Amino acid sequence: MFSFTRTLGARLSGVTARFASTAANAAKPTYKAPASVTVPTQFKPNTKGQGLMQLIAKEEVKRMGADGRSKLFNKSHPDCLRPGDVVLVETLNSMSADKTSTFVGVLIAMDRRGLHSNFTVRNVVLKVGVEMKYMLYSPMIKSVRIMKRGEGFRRAKLFYLRDNPGRAFRLEGLVKQDKAAQAKKAAKSA
Repeated sequence: MFSFTRTLGARLSGVTARFASTAANAAKPTYKAPASVTVPTQFKPNTKGQGLMQLIAKEEVKRMGADGRSKLFNKSHPDCLRPGDVVLVETLNSMSADKTSTFVGVLIAMDRRGLHSNFTVRNVVLKVGVEMKYMLYSPMIKSVRIMKRGEGFRRAKLFYLRDNPGRAFRLEGLVKQDKAAQAKKAAKSA
């Protein structure tokens, strides 16, 4: 019994000796960026690393959405995309060439996931259903335009249109009207 209290007392005295000096605990290291790194003034550097990936993702969304893409997925914006809208998506074929390809279809699904936001567009081409899934902030997307607003759709995901395509997939006239409007706009500017 006596040896037990002696060892316990020795342990306690060692613990109190470690934490007794408050001067050592009070001097916490402060973060100073190296001279080669410029620290933005809009936010303080997070030295603990908590929420660092969210901060990076938010900055990337700002940078990638500078051309107005982010307003397409902002629910509070009046020009946001909604399921059922007819959308024209123009994509680059490669990063080195300026050749583009377009796809027109009905927006059947949207996923708002910050930097990983995506949307699915469906059309019937030569009596075959074709779906294309696009990442909103991809550098391969040149532009996204709303051709016609969807009316009468009350669901967030319109997967039921796969079974009943006759309701929403009469889009040939819209494409011709858009090409004529673009040609007219180019003739006026020239």
